[in-house]
Amino acid sequence: MRTAIIKILAGLLYVVLAFFISAVIKPVNQFWEWSSGWLFDLLWRHQLITDTYEWGMDPPSTIMLVIIVLVIAWLLARGVKVLRAKMGL
Repeated sequence: MRTAIIKILAGLLYVVLAFFISAVIKPVNQFWEWSSGWLFDLLWRHQLITDTYEWGMDPPSTIMLVIIVLVIAWLLARGVKVLRAKMGL
């Protein structure tokens, strides 16, 4: 039970760190802005977003942020796992 709680807390920490990284590190933030714009254009061309689109509800940016945060959190978890294996913990 204790191990499960530690893994859940570690996962939450990785997600929080990933949000921080995506907000603070400029290249990651610029990639998020670029990919959100690209996804918006793609959805607009295929008419999945119409002229009733509201900027307050920005699905392309949200989708890309979730994907980027999950990838960064996964990379952090893998990095920690590799470091723990090398240190013998």
